[in-house]
Amino acid sequence: MPLDEPLLAAAHAATRRWRAAQQATEQAKADYQQSIRRLHLAGASLREIADALKLSHQRVHQLVEAAGGTPDWRPKKKSAGLACSFCGTPDEECGRLVAGPKVFICDGCVEQAQRALAGQPTRLEQALGRFSCSFCGKTGGGPLVAGPGVLICGGCVSFTAEVVAATLGG
Repeated sequence: MPLDEPLLAAAHAATRRWRAAQQATEQAKADYQQSIRRLHLAGASLREIADALKLSHQRVHQLVEAAGGTPDWRPKKKSAGLACSFCGTPDEECGRLVAGPKVFICDGCVEQAQRALAGQPTRLEQALGRFSCSFCGKTGGGPLVAGPGVLICGGCVSFTAEVVAATLGG
């Protein structure tokens, strides 16, 4: 039996409206959470916000946490098993750990890589030629700094240095 085309078109239209409503609901939820977080970041206590919105203190705490928490909060769970791919330092012991695809570099190795690319002596080796950067995957883009089984190009060293510098300020 063939499908009734007008009913099928109505079903497709209803699906589009339903998806749009879901997206609008998710956006409104995110906006709500961010608004509450901004109230807290602006100096309002969780209790003050809870009283004003007629919510429990715990619910306000959950909403603020869901929206990103506050700058002085520490993550509840450490990123298990992450370490610098160049020196092996665990993320808990690094000042900053910058992620690439399946590879990480700590702030200390970023500094050493910058020195290596500038021609200054370092414990990391420089490699040339047909090898590719473990971060961006490009080959032949100039000198690469080598770690144990990983390489990083000058462009990615500059980028990770900017990420480290930016996160130190925030």
